[in-house]
Amino acid sequence: MSTSKSLVSLGSCVFVALTAALPFSAQAQGNPSQLGIPEETTFAIITRMSDTVAARISASSCDDTRNLLKAMRKSKGGKTSELSLEGQLLASAQTQPKLKQVVANRVGTALALKLMDCNMMNPDTLGALFDQR
Repeated sequence: MSTSKSLVSLGSCVFVALTAALPFSAQAQGNPSQLGIPEETTFAIITRMSDTVAARISASSCDDTRNLLKAMRKSKGGKTSELSLEGQLLASAQTQPKLKQVVANRVGTALALKLMDCNMMNPDTLGALFDQR
């Protein structure tokens, strides 16, 4: 896969995963059951999506990760009516602590490890957080 295609693929996955962290209207933050999806199914879908995103982040190159982070800084959250079903499910994780924890644990861990591997987050930066008084 070419670098640009892998970046687009990675970017799409991370956008979907991070949708849960972006502010949306109350409609998107509702209960997934409003979409007609049982809670157990929603949990399974969110888990699989988060694992897929985490795997793609882990497999991405440092340059792809840097470019993705730059693109994410420039992007703005879309309207809930523009979100895919997957995006709506992930957006609902904002109000569902159990779902939010799944996304944060899987995607957050992979992203933090990639940032450390690529020297985009170093021990000095993290150490400064402990020294704050």
